[in-house]
Amino acid sequence: MDKIGVAVVTFNRLKYLQICLQKISNQTYKNFDVLVVNNNSDDGTKEFLLTQDLAQIHLDDNTGPAGGFHEAIKYFLEKQDYDYLWLMDDDVFPAADCLEHLLGAREEHSIFYPYIRTKDLKSITYPGWSGFLLPIGITRQAGLPIKELFYWSEDTEYIQHRIRDQLGCKIKFVPKAKVVHFTTKSRKKRAWGYYYEVRNMLYMRLYVKERTALRAFKLVRSWVKLLGAIILREDNKLEKIKWFLRGTVHGITKKLGKTIDPHAGKGKNIAYHKVAG
Repeated sequence: MDKIGVAVVTFNRLKYLQICLQKISNQTYKNFDVLVVNNNSDDGTKEFLLTQDLAQIHLDDNTGPAGGFHEAIKYFLEKQDYDYLWLMDDDVFPAADCLEHLLGAREEHSIFYPYIRTKDLKSITYPGWSGFLLPIGITRQAGLPIKELFYWSEDTEYIQHRIRDQLGCKIKFVPKAKVVHFTTKSRKKRAWGYYYEVRNMLYMRLYVKERTALRAFKLVRSWVKLLGAIILREDNKLEKIKWFLRGTVHGITKKLGKTIDPHAGKGKNIAYHKVAG
């Protein structure tokens, strides 16, 4: 019977985390161990986790989803008795038979992701940190997510570029396996969101993916589209353009890491951290 390592990365969403863990414990397939990576939450998450009988890593800083899943996958790769990893954010709520259906769809040299519905009833048709199942053999070949990306594109780089394109693995959609990703994306973004999106997009397309004329065209198109979104629909345009341009420079010059703290000043302000490189 295959043994599953379940990894949940959390930051300041204790209520969601509690629901997520309850949904995991209700799975019809029972041969799994749970690890929670706590990204330095300050909402009582650590205190709650210390009362739970599960593996846990408490980080000294918020390392974003990139750093959180880097640590989670590293933890399981150092073990010897797991066959698959099941990876998810703290706001992912799997149906009771989700893991069973994912395992029932197993194929060689493939990874598997469920039907993902948001709380506003929209469907997500691409894999991310929303309950996808990863064979440990593929994980060992792929290595760890790039933690220096911090936020945005780290799942795309890991799943689609490294596992699908470089390793040639199939990404299999399993519609019977269902999760609710309990999130709603705001039409407006914070300045730090534009910074990381443009920085990581440029870095990925300039230095990670193969450079072709088509990709160069898509890079320019995406850059213009993001800038246009700020100009046409955002408030605080000058502030967001400033951080967008800084992200552009940092993407081109390969200046990665947590260069902006999104939660400085309780989310009201952003703080710039100088990094080497």
